[in-house]
Amino acid sequence: MANDAFGLDLGRSFIKVIEVKVAGKKRTLTAAANAPTPAGGIQTDAPLELKKVAEAIKATVKNSGVRTNKCNVSIVESQVVTRLIQMPNLTDKELSSAINWEADQYIPLPLKDVNLQYKVVSKPLPGKVGKMDVLLVAAPKRIIEKYVKLTRDSGLVLSAIETESTSLARALTAPGDLPAVVVSIGAASTELVLVRDGNVLFTRSVLTGGYALTQAIMAEFNMSQTQAEQYKHAYGVVSDQLGGKVAAVLKPLLEIVIVEILKALEYSRSHLQGSVFNRIVVCGGGAYLPGLSEYFTQRTSLEVSLGDPWQGFEKEGLILKIPGQSSFYTVATGLAIRS
Repeated sequence: MANDAFGLDLGRSFIKVIEVKVAGKKRTLTAAANAPTPAGGIQTDAPLELKKVAEAIKATVKNSGVRTNKCNVSIVESQVVTRLIQMPNLTDKELSSAINWEADQYIPLPLKDVNLQYKVVSKPLPGKVGKMDVLLVAAPKRIIEKYVKLTRDSGLVLSAIETESTSLARALTAPGDLPAVVVSIGAASTELVLVRDGNVLFTRSVLTGGYALTQAIMAEFNMSQTQAEQYKHAYGVVSDQLGGKVAAVLKPLLEIVIVEILKALEYSRSHLQGSVFNRIVVCGGGAYLPGLSEYFTQRTSLEVSLGDPWQGFEKEGLILKIPGQSSFYTVATGLAIRS
């Protein structure tokens, strides 16, 4: 049977749809589609623009061939507040009573205006003295209400909303895996997520993405966006391609991402005792940039791999014709396999 709901990733630049059929441990990819997000996207409040987004969602879902109208949706990471905090080792009942008081110290928004969720990600071993790590996620109620209305106007039933970082962690890691820095390079931004045992510990949104790289090439070589995209995908940051001219344009922008990765690693050393992050998993549409993995390895000294959320999946129907684009659909896939 298909999973209860399909994954709907409402990105700033693309709408992505994924459906997965689950039978025991077997996962089969049954539907996939994407389309450009209309101007303004989910971040606009203009009714006319939101109507265009709803129409685009409806068309993308129809083109995908999904077999249900129930969807799991991701909320853009920059629109939520995520904090990992330490608390005394409390029982579930004690934590439930204390969480709002604790959250009020860390969430820079009035708690009455947000939907607050929390998850215990680690506790001291039995008999040991120590603190527990709790992940707080606060989403403004007005943002949640917008997602609810948008999916309803698209003719869909909203089953769940979660952050992009949660979807990324589910799609690319599992409990027992080595800790990883997930770097999701989208068109408008890059999301950094520290993941341990399948749990999100830290997130950071960097306003540097694939489109900024394209714009830099357009400006440097005085060429059209189409030509710049071709140069980007052909030469990337490979120094011995085209005399390293494209690499020289792109590296300063990628350095912004590198700096944030290094800051995240420093945070892990000072705040996440016992967790050593020795690997980076790159995903998103920008992950296919030639030479990117080698450049990240050179600058961070970490092992870098391309994330494949469809690893081990079987495919059926039209999905067999989709080329190797799995990393582009990472968030949508994480949403589709949510249990």
